[in-house]
Amino acid sequence: MKRRTALEIKKKILELLKTGEKSMRYLETKINTNYQTIRTQVRELEFFGFVEIIEHKKHKINGKSYKTVKLKK
Repeated sequence: MKRRTALEIKKKILELLKTGEKSMRYLETKINTNYQTIRTQVRELEFFGFVEIIEHKKHKINGKSYKTVKLKK
């Protein structure tokens, strides 16, 4: 099985975000990679101004903090 490149992962992240704001966990599941990889790629996309990372203090279901990502306008 061939490893996906960082560019392929970034493209998939941007494609998924076209439909709206998504959690880091959602991206991790849909792209089938680990959280560390998603975090690294999303941070790079944020640095170049493609996305915005939003930190939420408390999830309404479990009370834990979490992060979502959305495309910048």
